[in-house]
Amino acid sequence: MKYSIFTNIFNTTRQSMLLLCLTSLTACITNPELYNEQDPLQAQTRDLKDTDLDGVINARDLCLTTPDDAVISNDGCEKLTGKPKVKYRVIDFGFDKYHLSKIEQKRVVEMATFLNKYPETSLYLIGDTSIEGTNAYNEKLAKRRINTVQSILLKNNVAANRLKDEVYNMKNHIPASLQGRKTRLIAVLQWPKDYKDYEVKWDIFTESEKTQKSIK
Repeated sequence: MKYSIFTNIFNTTRQSMLLLCLTSLTACITNPELYNEQDPLQAQTRDLKDTDLDGVINARDLCLTTPDDAVISNDGCEKLTGKPKVKYRVIDFGFDKYHLSKIEQKRVVEMATFLNKYPETSLYLIGDTSIEGTNAYNEKLAKRRINTVQSILLKNNVAANRLKDEVYNMKNHIPASLQGRKTRLIAVLQWPKDYKDYEVKWDIFTESEKTQKSIK
């Protein structure tokens, strides 16, 4: 008798729960507002395009233009090698002087350290002067300033064939931002034409280039 009563209670409870579930499902189907909230055709709020074709969608891409041969990070930017993009350094001389102060000598030694760290680079040494004096005198002074800096670099193990000298009054590599005449020497760093400051993706062609360079 007790068992029969327990069974009836259990069946009644199960039927009530089933009825409740069916009612809920019916509400989901008949309520248009609820259906619209879950409409899979709603407008996409994130930009899923990949404009630069680097494998990272625009919504996450912090660099929307990247080199085709670069290794790309999760943020969509090329992975840098850590090589600095130093372009030039100005070494100051006193008026009508071609000897350097201790501070400027130290800066030239720092240049030598940098050049030895990156042996693929070369350096233009451009002698300059202020406008006072004749052109003939100033040209000689500019060359003496080149010799002073060059001597320090050579003493610090920089190969002579990596140093190229120019004078202010000839065609030179003085940056546009440093135009004008001053008592100085301008050292302009030159990277190889194929220099890249980012990691390059491996493929059959890059591996072939590495092999050829190792043979040379």
